[in-house]
Amino acid sequence: MSGSAPDGDEQVEWFSEPLRGIASPWREDLARRLAAVRALDRPERDVLLEAGHTALLRSLHAKLSRLFLLELHALRLARGAGAAAEPAGPEGDTRTWAAFIEQACEEGYLDKLADRYPTLGRRIAAVARMSVAATAGLAERLAADRHLLAPLLGAPAGRIRAVTFGAGDSHGGGLTVSRLDLAGGTVMYKPRPSEADVALGALLDELFADFPGAPAPQERIRVPRTLAREGYGWAEFVHHRYCSDGSELAAFYRNMGHWLAVLRFAGGTDMHAENMIASGPVPVVVDAETLFDAPAPFPPSGRGDAVDVAAAAIRRTVLRTGLLPVRGTGFALGGVDISGVGALPGQQPLIPNPVIAGGGTAAARFEVDLVAMPTAGNHPSPTPVLSAYWDRILAGFREMTAHLRRPGTDPAQLLRRFEGARARRILRPTQAYVDIGRMLWHPASLHDEAAAVERARDILRRNADVLPGAPTDRETIDGEIADLLAGDVPMFGFTVDTEAVRRTVEDWRTADFALEESVIQDALVGAYLNERSLPARVQAAADRPHARDRERRRRRLAAQLVGRLCAGAVRGTDGTATWISPVFTPAGWSIRVLPADLYTGQGGVALVLAEYVREVRAGRADEVPGVAETFDGALRVLTGTEEQTPTPSAGAFSGAASQVWTWLALHRVLGEQWPLARAAERAALLEGPLVDDDIEVDLLNGAAGGIVPLLGLAEATGQDRWLAAAAHIGRRLERLATVDAQGARWTTRLNPEGIGGFAHGATGIGWALARLALSAAGTAAERDAWQHLAGRAFAFQESLWQPGQGNWLDVRIGAEEDFFTSWCHGSTGVGLGMLDLHRRAGDPAHLDMAHRAARACAAEGFGWSHTLCHGDLGLWQFLTTLGFGDRDDLDGEILTGLEQRGPVGGLAREAFSPSLMSGLAGVVHTLLGMHRSASLPDPLLLG
Repeated sequence: MSGSAPDGDEQVEWFSEPLRGIASPWREDLARRLAAVRALDRPERDVLLEAGHTALLRSLHAKLSRLFLLELHALRLARGAGAAAEPAGPEGDTRTWAAFIEQACEEGYLDKLADRYPTLGRRIAAVARMSVAATAGLAERLAADRHLLAPLLGAPAGRIRAVTFGAGDSHGGGLTVSRLDLAGGTVMYKPRPSEADVALGALLDELFADFPGAPAPQERIRVPRTLAREGYGWAEFVHHRYCSDGSELAAFYRNMGHWLAVLRFAGGTDMHAENMIASGPVPVVVDAETLFDAPAPFPPSGRGDAVDVAAAAIRRTVLRTGLLPVRGTGFALGGVDISGVGALPGQQPLIPNPVIAGGGTAAARFEVDLVAMPTAGNHPSPTPVLSAYWDRILAGFREMTAHLRRPGTDPAQLLRRFEGARARRILRPTQAYVDIGRMLWHPASLHDEAAAVERARDILRRNADVLPGAPTDRETIDGEIADLLAGDVPMFGFTVDTEAVRRTVEDWRTADFALEESVIQDALVGAYLNERSLPARVQAAADRPHARDRERRRRRLAAQLVGRLCAGAVRGTDGTATWISPVFTPAGWSIRVLPADLYTGQGGVALVLAEYVREVRAGRADEVPGVAETFDGALRVLTGTEEQTPTPSAGAFSGAASQVWTWLALHRVLGEQWPLARAAERAALLEGPLVDDDIEVDLLNGAAGGIVPLLGLAEATGQDRWLAAAAHIGRRLERLATVDAQGARWTTRLNPEGIGGFAHGATGIGWALARLALSAAGTAAERDAWQHLAGRAFAFQESLWQPGQGNWLDVRIGAEEDFFTSWCHGSTGVGLGMLDLHRRAGDPAHLDMAHRAARACAAEGFGWSHTLCHGDLGLWQFLTTLGFGDRDDLDGEILTGLEQRGPVGGLAREAFSPSLMSGLAGVVHTLLGMHRSASLPDPLLLG
């Protein structure tokens, strides 16, 4: 992923006045260079001069703002210590600012800073020289080629009206893709070899010449018309246009499927949102420089051979094209999706962005603001509903792949046209370069450049340790640093040759296209942070449900589905087993090898396999070959994953608490003692930063999720240590609560508005606090306080009750369903929590809430997904636990629905998901628990 966050340093250019003085000699140099381009008239040279000068000023402002702020504060301190100290307050602040700006505008200002920043003048000169050369080079090339641009414009080029530099990162000496508005239209200047764009266009022409049911020429995928010159090129400007109706939208997403197939065939990567323009029904790839990718092999993960096999398989798939949703990791782009088909509005987290606060005063400083990612032109509508067109994308991929694989087709011949073209290889994320570049321009680095360069070397070396294929040799790393010192993003290129074509063809020929299709379907889930903005669900209740022959049907379905679960496993030569699936993380959905957690991870699947083995031994389930072996392999991967990968959160379903509860549940299912020791090892994570630094707070992802598993561990081991850890979480939840007349609620990262519900809201947190108050943790006074706070949380939930609807309002911002009945956000979760507390403490108010929740659930009924989290299985568990309704009717709904529809996932729909809370493992768990004598762990209540 090469996209980077926007640079907030450029939002308000507070220091533009002194920078104009610093850049003045370079403006004069540029004017001289432009005057030599006689084919341009004076007004055209003036346009280029202003555009080039503006680009330089913006570049310098981004690089030097921190230095100016430091010098401003040095002046403030000096003036404050002097005899003529200025008055306090805003007037004094602005006087110091004005004095600093006046000082910085003086001729020779940079020379006065040379002692503190010895390399500053040289560094600024290098940036400025490159900027001047880049602008002058564009002018010279335009003068030479203007008469050739008419085919790209549809008219003679005419005179220059405007120039916009900096469309993207700068490479190779300050060079950036730039936009030129001419009298005859708009054209894009690409200061890099463009033969690959031309070759890709020719490949598409050949493919569609005999494509069955080919769309009209103006409605098929394409690249911009391109004029390739020696070392650079000119390209047609593609105007963004939204689709006019549903048929155009369907065509657009079918075309996206075509692109996935073509890019998989040609080894394409990095096709993120900024490289894709939606032109009505046609998605146009506007930058085709990253083709013929050769994924580097990763070293063994230490999690088991199955994980390495699965990870290698994912890296070979269409996921690497960059078109499919992938959530970023790390500080700057954590949770961000920049994919060509994704990057959906309303489904992006806010990202940290440095801005100058207090500009114009002596208190000016850098702050990190949270801002929205800028929207790109990749969407075919203002409010794209990608989930409605998943089938069109898959259909387009299938038909284009079939066309490429038709008998008589020579893949090597199709790709041979690229030989001799230059291509780019992404060896490190652009964001890594951006972060290091900022560090190298920090005042401390300008003061001691040698130390800063050594830090940069160390960062790049360590980056290569976790990013196979990234450069490791000193010469190449120093070349990267040299680019960053001058303000460029390093770029690696190669010439496509016969060997590159052969490798790409072989990679495509040996692809597992069933896996490719599964990855497409699974990955599209990743466009959504959570289900709040999905379109309305479509209910499909069972037709004439019944419970006749219940036991035979239950056993047959359970055996059938556990067999499917085992068959879907990726297996290693060492006997390990894992799965590839959409998984839910605190940053949203993403397709990957299963992590360790309970919700969509390895822990939940391993637990259900253990349950099946136990139920077979008890005579309550049918023998299925391979289940025990798959459990053993899955358990080894679970252990390796916990030991080798960081645990992302404290939560009871996605984090450390989920691991604690999983091992407690395995202790109970297996009837063995060793899982208790493992549970204690994982519980130690809940005594440190995962709790103290937690920003999720909620039950599923956050610190509140740690309470009940810790109480269970304390009971199982008799160790007060775990009661103390649970009490610590209770105290933190007290501090973080927002309490008012409405009740108590908690702000979380995904739901900053503070919401109700069990998994992410006040009810679940209140339930955990109530459980804590019923334990021996803390002091008597603290337990009273936790009980009171839990009551206020339930009061907040009750404030959302709508008598006319007979349900609690979902107050999530952007929620399209106002009244949910699910475990995660709706009445099933509220009811289960309240029923649990009533059985423990006997409060009739809790039982009343449980009965109201049951009536709300029964009113909506069955027919949603077959999931524990947000579907029929959670509803079945709640109603059967409460004894609400006829048990035969409830069982019949589940059995008949599974028989008629097959297991239907939630967010992932028909995509294969092995998970406990949203996939097949949850179905198997429910079918096993349907036996009246079964006594299984309860993941919904962590019991």
